[in-house]
Amino acid sequence: MPSNSRFHQILIGVILGLISCSPAQAFRVMTYNLLNYSSGREAEFRTVLEQAEPDILVAEEILSQVAVDYFLANVLDVLDPGEWEAGDFVNGADTDNAIFYRSTKVSYIGHHVIGTTLRDIDEWTVGPVGYGSDASNLRIYALHLKASEGSDNEQRRLDEVTAMRTRMESFPPGQNYIVMGDFNIYDSGEPAYQYMLDTASGIAGVVQDPIDSPGNWHDGSSFAVIHSQSTRTIQFGGGASGGMDDRFDMILVGPAVQDDEGLDILEQTYATFGNDGQHFNKALIDDPPHPELPTEVIEALYNGSDHLPVIADLQVPPILLTDSALEFGSVIVGGTATRVLSVANGAEIPADELDYSITTLIVFTCPSGDFEAEAGDPANLHNIGMSTATPGLNEGDLTLTSDDLDNPVQLIPLNGTVLAHAAPSVSAEEPMISGVLDFETHEPGAFSDLSAAVYNFGYGSLQALLEVYRAELAGDPRFTIVGGFSPATIGEIPASWGVHFDSDGASNGAYAGTLIFRTRDQQDLDGAINLEDLFYDLVATVGTGPSEVPGTSPEPLYTDIISISPNPFRAATQIVFSVAEESAVNLDVFDIGGRRVRSFYGGSVKPGEHRVLWTGIDNGGQQLNAGVYFIQLQVSDLIQTQRVILLR
Repeated sequence: MPSNSRFHQILIGVILGLISCSPAQAFRVMTYNLLNYSSGREAEFRTVLEQAEPDILVAEEILSQVAVDYFLANVLDVLDPGEWEAGDFVNGADTDNAIFYRSTKVSYIGHHVIGTTLRDIDEWTVGPVGYGSDASNLRIYALHLKASEGSDNEQRRLDEVTAMRTRMESFPPGQNYIVMGDFNIYDSGEPAYQYMLDTASGIAGVVQDPIDSPGNWHDGSSFAVIHSQSTRTIQFGGGASGGMDDRFDMILVGPAVQDDEGLDILEQTYATFGNDGQHFNKALIDDPPHPELPTEVIEALYNGSDHLPVIADLQVPPILLTDSALEFGSVIVGGTATRVLSVANGAEIPADELDYSITTLIVFTCPSGDFEAEAGDPANLHNIGMSTATPGLNEGDLTLTSDDLDNPVQLIPLNGTVLAHAAPSVSAEEPMISGVLDFETHEPGAFSDLSAAVYNFGYGSLQALLEVYRAELAGDPRFTIVGGFSPATIGEIPASWGVHFDSDGASNGAYAGTLIFRTRDQQDLDGAINLEDLFYDLVATVGTGPSEVPGTSPEPLYTDIISISPNPFRAATQIVFSVAEESAVNLDVFDIGGRRVRSFYGGSVKPGEHRVLWTGIDNGGQQLNAGVYFIQLQVSDLIQTQRVILLR
């Protein structure tokens, strides 16, 4: 017996019941010599085909178009009504070949006849349903070569396959084709067989034997499992006798159909249907019984023809299934922008695996490398990212390159928007985090409410909305928010809240507080963060009239800095001091290094209490940095100093 491992795999597959023929999910091809068929034996053929379940049947020894129609109507349509169709048939000088196919799985494309000195060779082009590329098509060459031994007959067979290969070589290499039928070849050394496998003149038109089992097949017991003739020891209907002793019926394939890619033969499914290897030189119905097939199937094979069918399954090319687009939506600078790309193989099992890779523009990220997706498996999921380093509208294509013959390059649109953070401010003119609400000086009951506004500074289409989600009041409890605080989301239009000073029962003097707004980016976007707090320093003075800066109190009793409030402060603080008598006064602000940064007085003032509002600016009108400062009051030889803290 040949030692080739592939041949051993075929034997093992047959013995374990591959020929019991579970339904093919891609498509199954079968070659079957029907023995001078015109009509009759339909019951036997139905039994065989119901068990074998081919999707393409190439039949030899068909006598006429009437026979083709009769077989279609009385065998195939009885088994599977409406599923089968017949390809073009040409009635030549001798018996001829016919093709039948399941139209739900196989698309019929065309027919060409190759003339020889004996029987015509047919070329049918078909393709699996659901594919559009020519690369998924299959050319089927159906032949019935000259019969009988002897050098003259071997030469005739060589002439016939030479005519066929001349036609096959008119196509470029890489095409999908198979050659199937009744070859009448006795051993692998025959010129016709060798010529078909010969690559000396190139690979266009060359074929390969899927089971790779060279040797003298005729009457060789070591090849018993691949013999296809004769099912009988008693001749009938013009057929052969002698029992199982020849490998006449074969399926040979082009290199592209045996390269493990795309449309490809599944070598382990190649089988001589009905042959268990135990009937060398015996009739098929002789003992021992077939280990897998029912007796009625063996009897149908015996009574239907003197040949056994040969079958093989073909895997179909992969089909890419993926997303049509990925929308990242809006995200804030620094956030995470990720979407999942789904990639699956939508081909029917058995199918070639989908091989693919992913690339994209630099603003987007994708996994690198080569990936596979098997038919029937869950989709592969890949994280696709978008850079959020800078605001902008990001658009581009993800390129998915695969071996999907119909769609080798799939462009998947990507788009998303990166927004700048919201910009909280108490001013529409410039970004400021602090402001002052000065209720001024009024008699009790004469104070009006003021408005504290919050802006999303510089808001535009590439900026997040601003959420003011909480407000807090510190300092004197006489300051309240009118109607209580309600959160607000701010875009182009600012939000404002009324602030009330309750002066009922208030004594003359200054009152101070701080209104704090807590802000953040809109919370429904990734990358949202808490933003700076906004501060309004609140100042109100109760008196008999509008305050003056400086102002006077009618009853000065001492010289001193009375108060600095609020302290610490962000936007403004009120400095209250008094002098006992008219004096030359200097009121200055020094930084921690001892440098004078702001001066308020430098001359004589009248006796009494005086108030100064300092908003944290220096003598040049510039905002000072946060830090510790010192308020110094100098009256004659008396110097009073108090510390104040400026926050930002």
